[in-house]
Order: sequence, then structure tokens, then C-alpha cells
Amino acid sequence: MKRLIFVALVWLLWTLPSIAAPQKVYVGVYLNNVTNFDVKTNTYWMDFYVWFRWQGDIDPAASFEFMNAAEKWGQTNVAETEEPQILPSGWKRQEFHIEQQFYTPLNFANYPLDTQALSFRIEDKSNPSSVLEYVVDPSSNFSPDIFIPGWKVTGQSPEVLKRAFQTNFGQPERRPESYSEFVYKLDISRSPQALYLFKLLLPVAIILLTVCVTFFVPISFFESRVEISITGLLSLIALQIVLNETLPPVGYMTLTDKIYYFSYFVVLCALIETVMVYFFFKKDVRHARRLDRGSFALMMLLTPIVFMVFFQSVR
Repeated sequence: MKRLIFVALVWLLWTLPSIAAPQKVYVGVYLNNVTNFDVKTNTYWMDFYVWFRWQGDIDPAASFEFMNAAEKWGQTNVAETEEPQILPSGWKRQEFHIEQQFYTPLNFANYPLDTQALSFRIEDKSNPSSVLEYVVDPSSNFSPDIFIPGWKVTGQSPEVLKRAFQTNFGQPERRPESYSEFVYKLDISRSPQALYLFKLLLPVAIILLTVCVTFFVPISFFESRVEISITGLLSLIALQIVLNETLPPVGYMTLTDKIYYFSYFVVLCALIETVMVYFFFKKDVRHARRLDRGSFALMMLLTPIVFMVFFQSVR
């Protein structure tokens, strides 16, 4: 009986697949600079040092690649040494100096108060996560001298993810696998935000206040009131077109779009109010004046409230 149990255990151990822990690789980054940041193409150049530190037979420095690189022909990749260094602790280490253009889809929903994350992604092209696993080196950092015109660096957020590939890459005997991916993100926000708000709101406020003047113009000057409203509407459209030229085509509304679309609605309401007063109350001056003053008060009350709601949604 004992012999049968022993044979069964040996057979079980023999048939079980060998499960080994993946080799841990510490990945660290020191970001020197960010240049040529183009929001219309979602591209930017990064100059940084990246290093790998590991124990084991697999050399991660020989099989890593950038997953969001753009224009790879312009890449500069210089290794610190030809062979990995052996540290006194017995760990192996290899460092590279990289200059590369990267692409990251940007989100402009809160433009011009948007924050962005400029990133690059490193993945081992030969070893799945069951064999090799990245770990964030806590010594990763960025230079305090990084300067991006119109933006302010607010921090960094390196992390390690698992990226699954739902394919066997043409090998029927191979299962879909996941790969360890190191992601370095540099967090930035527009600066100074007060200036961007001023540029956005000042022209809109001037146009809306100009349209408000129509409520104090006697209804006998109907044509002048209509001209003021239409001129204000055309001015808003022209301003929005100019602002949107600085952004790539997006399939959603930005904060700027919300501000301008509501402003279109306000001007349109002022125009409709003018037409209503002219056709229904032009002979009743007192009632027409009362309706004008009420419309003015409602517009001055609701417009700031709606704008505040839009800005609160950004926070």
C-alpha cells in the first residue's frame, strides 16, 4: 500500500508542469528633458536614462522595446557599458541613455484646464510575465529643470502593468500570454491656469455683455437689436474656430465647447426675445420694457451659474 502511494506521488510530481517564479527586474528612470511637445499630433521627445537591475540568467537589457515609440529611425540608444555591470551585492545592472519621440493619445475634455500624462512604455519582447516581471525602482525621478512652454510639471507616476495579447502569433501550440510592461508617466498641467481662463472668458464675457445691451435699446430700434445679436453670434463662432485650430480633431466636447455652445444659446435666446417683443408688445412700451429687464436679469443670473457648473465638473 505504501509503495502504491509512493508511486502515485512520484507520478503526480512528474506530470505536474514545473512552475517557477518569474525573474524580477527592477526598472528605473531619470528623465532629463521633454522637448517638441505637439498637442496636435500627440507627440513629444524625451531625453532620459533608464536602467535595469536583476539577478538571474535572462538579460532584460537585450530584449526590451518601447511600445509607444514614434519615428523609431530617429532614436538614440546608448548603453553605459557593453556588458552588464556586476554590483558588489551580486546583482547585474545595465543603463541606457535614450532620446526618442513618443506618442500618447491626449484627453482634451477639460481644455484649457486640462492635465496630461506624457508617458513611455517598456516591454520585454521575448519573455512573457510568467518568465520575466518588471518592478518599479523607487529611485526613479525627473530633473527639476524640465521646462515645457505653457505647462507645469506636477509629478511622476511610474507603474508596472500586465499586457495581454489575445493571439498565439501563428503558433497553434502556443497559448495567448501576457507581458510585463513598465510605464513611466510625467504629469503636467497648463500654467498659468488663470491666464488660460482669462483668454477664454474675457472675449466671451465682452460679447455677452454687448448682447445684453439690446435689452436696454427701445424696441422701435428693432433692426439694431437684431444686428447686435447676430454680430455677437458670428463673433463667438469665429473665436471658437480660432481656439479649436490649436487642438487635434476630437470626438467629444471640450470645456471650451461647452462654454461657447451655451453662449450661442444665450445669444439665440436674446434674439428670440427681441422678435417676440417686437411682434407682440411693440405697442405696449411698458410691458415690453418690463420683459426686457426681466430677460436681462435672468441672463445675468443664469450665465455665471452655468459657467461655474462647467468649471466645477473639471475639479
